[in-house]
Amino acid sequence: MRRPVIAVFILIAAVFTGPIIVVAQSAPAGRVEIRDTERRFLASKHVDQTYEIDVWFPPDYQKESARYPVIYVLDAECNFGCASYIVKRLIKNGDIPKVLVVGIAYNTEENDYYTKRDRDSTPTTKLYRHGGGVEPFIQFFETELIPFINRNYRTQPEDRTIVGHSITGFFCAYALFKHPLLFSRYLIVSPSLWYANDLIFDYEKEFAETNASLNAAVFLSTGRDESEQMVRTTERMIRTLTGRKYAGFRFTSEIPEGEHHRSIFPSAFTRGMRWLFGTPR
Repeated sequence: MRRPVIAVFILIAAVFTGPIIVVAQSAPAGRVEIRDTERRFLASKHVDQTYEIDVWFPPDYQKESARYPVIYVLDAECNFGCASYIVKRLIKNGDIPKVLVVGIAYNTEENDYYTKRDRDSTPTTKLYRHGGGVEPFIQFFETELIPFINRNYRTQPEDRTIVGHSITGFFCAYALFKHPLLFSRYLIVSPSLWYANDLIFDYEKEFAETNASLNAAVFLSTGRDESEQMVRTTERMIRTLTGRKYAGFRFTSEIPEGEHHRSIFPSAFTRGMRWLFGTPR
């Protein structure tokens, strides 16, 4: 006798509220993935490390035969998702050409990640006891990663951008002065130029003593609300590079108000990409 009553109740509810939607039990939760990407792994002969290589493809990559500039993004654990999203939006708006984004990650837990990025980004063990591995990491880029990307993807082999933040920003500056042919564009955010008693300025001075030209484009950004040593050394680098007047060198910089070390990357990356690829706003 109860079923007709329930049926009448459902009929009345449908009349006044619309059809009743029955929601099935949801499937087990899964991971959120970034679209238009793939993950590879590359073991290095120069560094005791198997690197996670994350690749983002521009729109219609699979339908086209074009070749693309490559944006190499360090600290991919933190920055790959942000960088690939911003690049996608800038391409859609016509601010930059289509590019490939390649993130370099360690595929490890957080503390180990910081140890390994310090190892790969610094030339001495001073300050970071796990440091001193920058040259093997340079060799990884030069002889393993860049050839791997050029073999497996449609790239413009000579058009390479490096992106670094904090100590990996130091790595970008190191590459600029010690291996200036490795990259053509540099997006350097909040670099640790103070590392090892401002060591990077010794490298720049050594470079300037034997080179009148520097064929590179550099966008340098540090937030005004960062530490004193971060702002001080960024301002010093701005004065140094502006005063050198290297032939073939394109350089711009900013120290935006209200930005700190944890907030600056997205806005600096956006403005830097626009400037590096020719449509600054």
